[in-house]
Amino acid sequence: MAVTKDPTLSDVVRLRRRQAVDRLDELRLLRGLSATKSQVEIAKVLAISQPAVNKALKAAARVPEVREGFSGGTPYEIVQRYAAGMIDRARLVDELGRWEYPKTPATDGVDWLADEPAGSFEEVGRALDEGLIDEDTYTAVLDARREAAQTRQP
Repeated sequence: MAVTKDPTLSDVVRLRRRQAVDRLDELRLLRGLSATKSQVEIAKVLAISQPAVNKALKAAARVPEVREGFSGGTPYEIVQRYAAGMIDRARLVDELGRWEYPKTPATDGVDWLADEPAGSFEEVGRALDEGLIDEDTYTAVLDARREAAQTRQP
């Protein structure tokens, strides 16, 4: 994206969102490179210290792989890619509609759940809360989920 003569706040927001996704891609690539290159070799090429590479690889170990047929490793990452302008709304709705979300663990009615399982639909709700998607898009995802569930049932 070239810098425009009249930048807007939305231009800056989009680039900041892009940075988050680029970091995930960078960590995945580093993880892959570490299978064939030493940390010292990677550090030299990137002009960073070997401990910095080691730290990045520890972070990379926590980044899920991109699922086949999807643009991200989690529902939230898919939304991040949409918010960064990397995928369009139709693809976002399709992917989030097809995503196989883990079941949310039940509570005993007294205790709150400490953490939602990774890849849960809660990530889509978080994206809505953070303004990465709007209400209409959220509703479209819910509709796509219902439609996908109906086609999966015998």
